[in-house]
Parts: sequence; C-alpha cells; structure tokens
Amino acid sequence: AMKAPGWWVAAVTCLAGTLRCALAGKDTHEYTKAEQVVVWTDKVGPYNNPQETYKYDSLGLCELEGDDIEVQQGELSIGEALEGHEFFSSPRLNIAFGQPAAKTPVCNMVLTAEKAKELSGKIYENYWYQLYIDDLPIWAFVGEHSKFGVDVSRLSHLLQASNRSKTPPSGVPPVPKHLKGKPLPRVYTHRHFTLFRNGNQIIEVDMEPSNPWPVYEGAPLNFTYSAVWYNTNKAFKDRTMRYLDPTFFEHKVHWFSIVNSFMLCLFLCAVVAIILMKTLKRDFTRYSATEAEELETMDGGDESGWKQVNGDVFRRPDHLAIFTVVYATGCHLACMVLIVLVFAMLNSYYASRGATASSFVISYLVTVIVGGYEGGRIFRMFGGQQWKRTMIYQCLFMPSLVFASFVVINTTAIMYRATMTVPFKTIIIILTLFIVLCVPLHTAGTLLGRRAAAGQSFPSRVHHLKRPIPTKHWLFLPAMIVTAGLVPFGCLFIEMYFILSAVWSHNKIYYVYGFMLAIILLLCLVIVCVSITCTYVLLNAEDYRWQWQSFLSCAATSVYVFLYTVHYFYNSTMSGFLQTVYYFGTSLNFCIGLGLFCGALGFAGSSRFVFLIYSNIHAD
Repeated sequence: AMKAPGWWVAAVTCLAGTLRCALAGKDTHEYTKAEQVVVWTDKVGPYNNPQETYKYDSLGLCELEGDDIEVQQGELSIGEALEGHEFFSSPRLNIAFGQPAAKTPVCNMVLTAEKAKELSGKIYENYWYQLYIDDLPIWAFVGEHSKFGVDVSRLSHLLQASNRSKTPPSGVPPVPKHLKGKPLPRVYTHRHFTLFRNGNQIIEVDMEPSNPWPVYEGAPLNFTYSAVWYNTNKAFKDRTMRYLDPTFFEHKVHWFSIVNSFMLCLFLCAVVAIILMKTLKRDFTRYSATEAEELETMDGGDESGWKQVNGDVFRRPDHLAIFTVVYATGCHLACMVLIVLVFAMLNSYYASRGATASSFVISYLVTVIVGGYEGGRIFRMFGGQQWKRTMIYQCLFMPSLVFASFVVINTTAIMYRATMTVPFKTIIIILTLFIVLCVPLHTAGTLLGRRAAAGQSFPSRVHHLKRPIPTKHWLFLPAMIVTAGLVPFGCLFIEMYFILSAVWSHNKIYYVYGFMLAIILLLCLVIVCVSITCTYVLLNAEDYRWQWQSFLSCAATSVYVFLYTVHYFYNSTMSGFLQTVYYFGTSLNFCIGLGLFCGALGFAGSSRFVFLIYSNIHAD
C-alpha cells in the first residue's frame, strides 16, 4: 500500500538531510515471493508541454473504471503536490513479485464518437503518461500516428535500452471498409512489463507498449498486459542511476562553463587587487600624510576622490525600509540556496520524488532567521524608524510575490483541470508552517540583528549637511548598472541552459549539484568583485549613494537571465496558454529571487570594502 510521511515528518527528515519520500510501493522496498506489486498511475499530458499534465483517467480508457475494482488514491508530500503528481492505483494490473504473467486481459471497451474524437486528439498531440512501480518511474506514449514528429530518442532509451523482453506479436485489426486507407491514429492496447530484481527488492522496471489499434467510432479496444522477471546483480542504491544522462550533463561544454567562470573570476579578482594594492595604497599614503608632508608633496592639490565623501558615505540610503526589505530577503534566499545545495549533494535528491521541492519549502522556513537578522541589523545601523513595520514588510515580501504568481498559475490550472493545481490541504499545511515557524523565527532574527547593531559604529561620522554631488552624465549610473549586470551573467548563461533543459523537459533529471555549487561560488566571487569595482568608481566620482548602486548593479544580472529564459521558450516546442503561464510565472519568480540574491551579495561585498577603506584614513 502507498504510505506517505506526514508533513511534520517531512520537515524533520529534511532538516536532518535524510529526506526520503517513498510514496509508491512499500517504504522498505522489500517484497516476499508472489506479493502484489502495486502499479501507480500518475499523470498524462502532451509531450511538448512538460507542465501541462492531467489526471490519468482523463484519457477516458476503461483501466480505472468499473464497480468491480477499488482504486486507491495515494497521499502526497508537500514536494509531490507542488510538482503536480496525482497517484491512483491500477488494480487490474495484477503483478506479483517474482512471478511472470502471460498475456492477461485488463479491460474491454467500445469507443463512442465522443471518446474516439478525444482520444484521437490526444494521440495527435503526442500524449504520454507516467506510471510508478516501487518508486521507479515509467514513461510511455498513449499511441502512435503518421504525423509522429517529436524527438523521443531519450525517452525510447529509457523505455527499451535495458529491456530484454519479447513483445507479443500484434495482428492486423479489422478496420471498417469506409476507414481503410486513411491515416488513423492508433492506441497501444498491450503493455509488457520487464522487471529486474536483486533478492527481495526491485531494481529496474521497463515497459514496452505494443499492439497499436486504430481509433474510430465503434472501435473495440481490448487492453492486455504481461510481465516477466529477471535477476540482476545491480545494487539497490544504484537503481536510479539509469535515469541519469551523463552524456548531456557531463559534456565537455559543461566543464567549459566552469573554466569560463573561473577565468572571469580570476580577471575580476585581479582588477580588484589592483585597486586595493596600487590605487588605494597611493590614496592612503596621501590622505594619511601629515600637513607638513602634504605641503612638501603638493603638486597642484588634487582634492578629488573617494576621500572627499567620508562625511557622507555612511549617510542613510534613500528609502531605507525598502532597501532593508530587499537586502534582507536576498540574504535569506542566499542561505536557503546554500543549504539546499549542500543537502542535495549529500542525499541525491534526484532519487527521491518531490524531495527538492520539499527541501526548498522547509529550508526557506527555517532560514528566515538569517533574513530577519540582517534586516534588523542594517535598519538599526542606519538609524531607521518604525522597525516593527519594516520587520513585517520583510517577512511578507517574498511570500507575497510568490503568492501573487501562485494565484495566477493555480487559477489557470484549475480552469484546465490540470494536476499542477495545488491541493487545498497542501496550501493549509504551508500556511500553517509559515505562521508556526517563519513568523517567530523572523521576529527572533530581527531582535538579534538589532542587538548586534547596537554595538557597531561607522568608521567615520556623518556630517549634518549633505555634500553636493558633482554633476555627471545622465547615462553614467544606468550604464554602470547595465554593464555590471552583464558580467556575472557570463558565469551563468551556460549553466542556465542545463538547468532549463532539466526543468522544462520530461526526460532529463538534473543531478550534477556539484557543478551548480561551483558555479554559484564563482558567481559570488564575481559579484563581489564587480560590486567593489562599481563602488570604487562611484566614490571616486564623489557620489556617496553606493548602497543602492551596489545592489542594483549586481541585481541587474537577473534581467539578463530573464531575457535568456524568454529566448529559451521561443526556441522550444512549448506552446499553449497553460504552459506559457506556468513557464513565465515560474521564470519570473526565479529571476526575482536571483536578483535579490545577487543584489544582497553585491551590497554585502561593497559594505565590507567601504568599511575597510574608510577605517584606514584619518577622519576630518
């Protein structure tokens, strides 16, 4: 029977880094001889639109119909519900552990005109379906047609590469005379299961659909199945390795992206090193000199540069509450991503259905204390007022953005009756977790941050009168933001292709978390270097508004990423309103989060740089 851990169990196991969502078959994955192996139906949908999926019974076939069977509905974890799974058992597929099954009837039906039209449309749209046997996925197409033009090379490999079974012969169906010679779509009526076991555990599962039968009004459909078992020496822990695609994800281009990012990082680090070791050293020598030494070395009295704004550089930034909200949210997301990646590397989340989505939810809830801490610290350090109101804004900012897009996506999914509709139960669970965990942790983090800021002071005091900012070309600041955002994108664009290929396809599973962690670490270094460079250029122009500039210069990277996602969509085979809404809603949320992440990191790097250089000069 299908058994799912409760949400509180999922939270504890995710925090412990041992999340295992075994929601099909037995939790132990161990069977006795001739014990029934449950086949779970999941979802169906057009091949070109990975997220446009519907319930299995929407095919209108007789497999799950009838009063003589009892169809069980599987419970879902938070991650599985967010990924759009819908589990229903298929009692008519009676597979016993270790026992071969000859060709066995499943059900019979005669197509009505309406069902024939609907089924033909689904076959022409290359509908596929997904089954699970003992947590192992199976993909297959509903049928075939003469217009079959999709690339199914990888899917065919998953279905047949290790299958050593023999497909039962199929006869030529008797087609009515008035339909003979017409290119009718054909539905597969036989499924042959090939299962591999090691002792009392299932290691591999394959299925070959066959016996295509023409679809027309009055067509008799006789569905059957068969099963054969083989022994294998493959270990249980390695059974999900066959679903990975090392030729794609470990391609030399992927390694090139690492080298490309590393070289870019070295170049930017060298630029920053030159600024620190040469320019700043010369500035420190001049600004720290005594009055007599200045008179001796004076060659015209160059009074321009970052030293001139030391009385304004720590002035409160404009719209402090908004700045605190976006910066604190970025710190929160950065910590969440780091934790998820570390646990993913240690626990192989790709092997557990829904584990990645569950880990993101739980990690977001428990790392909210980081955002609260940074927000409370920055807000008090710059002397902000009404900190309680700002704390509430921080706590609700990102959830509000996600909720707004969720309403649009979920409403569209409800209209289409798609499986991407998040169940009301899951919404209540997430809302409860937010109230129980997120709110108190964020409050505690804010209080801790305010206490930490109480003992901090700026290296130089802030003057009462603002220093006038020299006039610059109106394109100076926008050009800096546009240029600075493009540099970190150079670290990301190759990795983005692999990530998008895994997310927006059926047959690719992203598993190279080490690559992603390396790219993110290099991206962090690049962002810090870019931010420091932009801040130094800005301060040398005697413009002390470095806080927003450092944030926006790095956050601009997300704009380029979003433009890349638009390019990817229009060069893919995805289409339809539901898929478009889901794609751009998800991509927009991702890019907003990436912008906050990069912006917060950029400000943190610039803040450290500004504190460093102004703590080494004599204040006026």
